[in-house]
Amino acid sequence: MKRSFSERVRPISLFRFSCIVSIATLLLYNIPFFSYVAGNTNEGAAGKLLLLASLAVLMLVLNFMMTYLTVFLMRRVGRFLLALLSLINATAVYFIVTYSVMIDQTTVENVFNTRYSEASGFFSPLLWLSMAVFGLLPALYCLLRPVAVGKARQLGVSCGVSLAIILVVALANIRQTLWISQHDTELGGLLQPWSYLVNTIRMVSSQHDQQAEEIKLPDGHVRDSAKTVVVLVIGESARKANFQLYGYRRDTNPLLSKQAGLKVYQATSCATYTTAGTKAILEPVDTDDLYELLPNYAYRCGVDVSWRTSNWGEPPIHIGEYLTNEELGDLYPGENVYHDGILLAGLRERIESGSKHKVLIVLHTSTSHGPKYADKYPDAFEVYRPVARSVEEGEKNVDRLVNAYDNTIRYTDFLLDSLINTLRAMTDWQSAMIFISDHGESLGENKVFMHGLPMRLAPRVQYEIPFLVWVSDHFREYKADDQLPAVLEQHHIFHSVLNLLSIQSPAYNGDFDLFKAESDGVGENSN
Repeated sequence: MKRSFSERVRPISLFRFSCIVSIATLLLYNIPFFSYVAGNTNEGAAGKLLLLASLAVLMLVLNFMMTYLTVFLMRRVGRFLLALLSLINATAVYFIVTYSVMIDQTTVENVFNTRYSEASGFFSPLLWLSMAVFGLLPALYCLLRPVAVGKARQLGVSCGVSLAIILVVALANIRQTLWISQHDTELGGLLQPWSYLVNTIRMVSSQHDQQAEEIKLPDGHVRDSAKTVVVLVIGESARKANFQLYGYRRDTNPLLSKQAGLKVYQATSCATYTTAGTKAILEPVDTDDLYELLPNYAYRCGVDVSWRTSNWGEPPIHIGEYLTNEELGDLYPGENVYHDGILLAGLRERIESGSKHKVLIVLHTSTSHGPKYADKYPDAFEVYRPVARSVEEGEKNVDRLVNAYDNTIRYTDFLLDSLINTLRAMTDWQSAMIFISDHGESLGENKVFMHGLPMRLAPRVQYEIPFLVWVSDHFREYKADDQLPAVLEQHHIFHSVLNLLSIQSPAYNGDFDLFKAESDGVGENSN
């Protein structure tokens, strides 16, 4: 009878197994961590070496203790978890090295909020190779290597000695506390597997603490019966730096640059990722709490509200009509559901067929979302060539990546111009179009790509965003520039839309309104 692998190979002690796993974790998954420490400490050579050695010892002992406890207490399940961590570690390090990301709570939230259709854009032969070599092989070792677990006394001794070492090393480096606290975000985001383990717990805790329902705003009501439509377009990863309207060297806005009455504002986002950026656009105040959002509030006030999206990650939307690009494709079979033109399909008919005089349409686009910018626009908009088909390819030739990204801005230009022309043709309606991006994007500056860095670390291109507004003739009058901040924020949207829709409400704050209030006041709190 053939013996199994575990029967033919002599088991090793759990102590030795834990040492091997700990050393492998240090060497395979934490080089970016030590590279950051070496490059950002002001210590001299001796001090730097001591700090690096101390952190290595702490990491080795901490991972040793985690491995020992996991296998001793959970046996086969514990070994399966270690194998799973190996695969996740390999994936995390690949993204850290390739895209210069940090695994913080925001990154973890983005992972859970990303659809497969977008996540698959990151799949590449190099990713699979990295996962196979640095993830699968260690995972197989964790699963298949026979281990003698030992007795509880050995567990107590090993963990006790580990805690003592951790305490001694920590006390010896107590003067580094200030430096570590100053760099805690970066260090925590590069330390594997603790970066995603701790931040996953933080995310779950945050979601648990979040109120189940929105904090309701004071009741409001529509003041008049004038036929009015407002179309709010939430851009995805559109950065100001690549808009011709903001002085970019390329003609990425050949149509909008000729649109009469288009107002161009300087603006910044409140975050560098979709979930928080979209929330900021829709909420009345800057807060971590979940207040009633613009579409939900307008709907409750009696406005006809429709949300059309090719994206995701928005806070809870409670309205009568929420349509994805796939659902719009079923309604309009001749349209391509993979490009954002589908969001405009039948829009005029949808507005005019409603039974209410006030209409709010929200278009949540994905036009400039990476990593495959070149997939986000029809072939006719590939003006700048050659293009990189993905961010990974673009790392080797940033100019090609910029070409692909700029083509998405040309497509955005076309979509917004088409929307304005549609609204302008509806002469019996007062109408407005507002375009604002959820956040910006990095395109290789300082070897950083895409978005999602913490705000205090993010480059300007990740939070400087386009903010464009158009209103039909004789509708609303803009405030003078000296009546507004030099740089607007996303919270100007909520209050400006209340004005446009003639919603009178105590929630209205005139300081965040782009327009002059109506003669007899828009909101009870108007300024």
